[in-house]
Amino acid sequence: MSERTELQRKPARAVTDSDAIHAILDEGLVAHVGLISDTGDTAHPVVIPMLYARDGNVMYLHGSPASRLLRMAKGGAEVCVTVTLLDALVLARSGLHHSMNYRSVVVMGTAIEVSDYGEKVAALDRLVDHTIPGRSAQIRAAHEAEVKGTTVLVLSLDECSMKARTTGVVDDPDDLDDPAWAGLIPVGVAVGEPQPDEGSIGETVPGHVAFWSRGPGQLNGRPVDPERTN
Repeated sequence: MSERTELQRKPARAVTDSDAIHAILDEGLVAHVGLISDTGDTAHPVVIPMLYARDGNVMYLHGSPASRLLRMAKGGAEVCVTVTLLDALVLARSGLHHSMNYRSVVVMGTAIEVSDYGEKVAALDRLVDHTIPGRSAQIRAAHEAEVKGTTVLVLSLDECSMKARTTGVVDDPDDLDDPAWAGLIPVGVAVGEPQPDEGSIGETVPGHVAFWSRGPGQLNGRPVDPERTN
């Protein structure tokens, strides 16, 4: 955490534990990446949703070399990356106290382009496995043209912060006798039945597809720790 990532509003919701921060990044699927595009009179903010992946204390972003955001980022523009998980809608007895339970991570810094070929291949595999654990081992390896035709950026997690709301309804004492219903509506990722491609009809759905899930306690694409038994 740095001065600019230190929480100014509701600092009691700050979470500084690195394992908790990593867990949010591992569970999330979409990051919103923001930066200031262009300079001078044409400067304007841009925020783009992107796939990402964490590996240790860094996160990877990737996309087309034609992407203006990636070109700006690898050119040294400061970026702000946010990942938010929505856990519940909080329904209070007044509109003012309606809220959401969430876990959110903000990462700031300067991203660096990954130029080493081997590191780039590993990063692309990590991006696949972040979304669907074990998937990279089940598909063909990326062709050289595919690797060279993709921009991969790496961003340190040294400057980041986490904020979370995990409590229930907070109503004014005078409203507690109001007949309006109050409580939580849990929100999560709903997983449907896998829909095979025409060429896969009749084939057994592999376990990494059939049992895909997302949430606390799930593998979510992280390497299995052989020392972990619980």
